Amino acid sequence: MPFLSTRWRVVILVALAVIAYLPALTLPFIVDDYHQIALARDFAAQGWTPLFHNLELRSRATYMLMSALLDRVFGFTPVAFYAAGILLHVCCVLLVYASGTWTEIGGATAFWAAAFFAIQEGHQEAIMWPAAAGDLLVFLFGMAAWVCWVRWLQGGQWKCYAIAILSFLLAVPSKESVWIFAALMLIPVASERKLLKRGLAGATPFLAIALAYVLWIWMNRVSGMGHQDARFSLSAPWLHILLNSWWKLLFPWGLLAIAILLWLGRPSDRRRAAAAMIWMLLALVPFCFLTYMLQLPSRLTYLASAGLAWLFGTAIARLVERGRYSVTALLCLVTLAINVEILWVKKMSQFRERAEPSELLKKAAAGADGTVSVGCVPLPDFVTVAVLKSVGTTVVFQHPDAPHSDSCYSVDYRDHQGHLVHEARKLGAARHGTFY
Repeated sequence: MPFLSTRWRVVILVALAVIAYLPALTLPFIVDDYHQIALARDFAAQGWTPLFHNLELRSRATYMLMSALLDRVFGFTPVAFYAAGILLHVCCVLLVYASGTWTEIGGATAFWAAAFFAIQEGHQEAIMWPAAAGDLLVFLFGMAAWVCWVRWLQGGQWKCYAIAILSFLLAVPSKESVWIFAALMLIPVASERKLLKRGLAGATPFLAIALAYVLWIWMNRVSGMGHQDARFSLSAPWLHILLNSWWKLLFPWGLLAIAILLWLGRPSDRRRAAAAMIWMLLALVPFCFLTYMLQLPSRLTYLASAGLAWLFGTAIARLVERGRYSVTALLCLVTLAINVEILWVKKMSQFRERAEPSELLKKAAAGADGTVSVGCVPLPDFVTVAVLKSVGTTVVFQHPDAPHSDSCYSVDYRDHQGHLVHEARKLGAARHGTFY
C-alpha cells in the first residue's frame, strides 16, 4: 500500500489486532490462571525471593511480574488480564511490521505480513489465555532484539546493537525458548555473504548468552537431582512433532501463499520464502520434545507464525505489484472473514467450555455455607483449590487419589439454609487440557 503513510499503516494494524481479539475481554479465567496469578501475588508479597527458588516459574519472571502488577492495580479481574494480552499482541504485530527493516523483506511485505499476523487464528491461545502470556512476552523482547540486530547488521548505529542486547536480556527471563532467537539472528547473515563477517562477530554475544542459558536450564531443571518433568523428554518423537506442527502451520494459508508465488512470483521470492520456512522450522524446535501430544498447541506456534506471516505477506505484496487488485481485495476479505469467524465463534466457544468447570465451582461456592466437597472435576487438584480459594471457599476432596475425568463434575455442600446440596452432571467438551 504505497499510498498509505506509515502512520495509517500502524493505525490499520492496531485496529486489526484489537478487533480480531476484542471478544476475549468477556472471557472468565481458566485453568492455570487461578493458580499462577495467586502465585505471582504471593511472590510479590514475599519480596520475590521464592520466585528465584521456583525452578519453572523463574524462567518466566516477566510474566509473573506482569501478573502481580495487574493483580495489584486492577484486582483479580479477568478483563484486565485479557486486555493486557491484546495490548501485548498489538506490540508484537507492530514488531512484525518493523521486521521490514530487513531489506530482504521490505516495508510492503512487512505490512501485509503484520496484517495477517494480527488476525491469524492459529496462534490464538497465546493471546486468549492469560497464563500463556509468556509466549507474548518472549516474542516482544526477542523480536525487538532481532529487529534492532538487523538494523545494526545492515549498517545501523551501535545504539541499535546495544538495544538489541538489552532486549535479548529482557527476553531471557520471559520463557525458556528464548535461546532460539540467537539462531534466528543468523538467518539474515546467511542470506548475504557480504554481511557474514560482521554478522558472525556481532552474533557471538547472543549465541554465548543463549548457550549459557541452555546449560543453566539443563543443570538446574533437566539433570537436576529430584527434578522430573514428564511433559518433556529428549526421547520424544521430536521429528514427527516438528514436521506435523510445521505442516499444520502451513495449512491452508501458507500453501495458498506458495501457490500464488508459483503463479506470479519472481526468482527473488524464493529466498524470502526459504527464509520464512527456515524461521518457522527453527521457531518450532524448542517445543518439539513434548510427551503429551504429537502436534504443538497453538500458543507455542506464536513465534513460528511470524514466518508464516512473511510468506503470506510476500504473496499479497506480489499480487499488488502485479496489479491484481480485485484478487487482492477478495483474498484479504476472505482471509479476514474466515479468521475472525473462527476466533469469534469457534475459539470463544472452546474457551468458554474450557472455563465451565471453574465457573461451576465458583457458582457452587457462592451457594455454599462453608466448605465445598468435591467428588470429581476435570481440573488438577491444585487448580480446584485455587479456584475455590479465589472466592474465599475451602475444598475437601472426597476421593483424593481418584483419576481425573474430562467430563465428570460432582460436588456437595450445605447451602445457607443448612440444606445438603448435591450437584452432578456430565460435562460436554469442557476439558482442562490444551487445544489447537
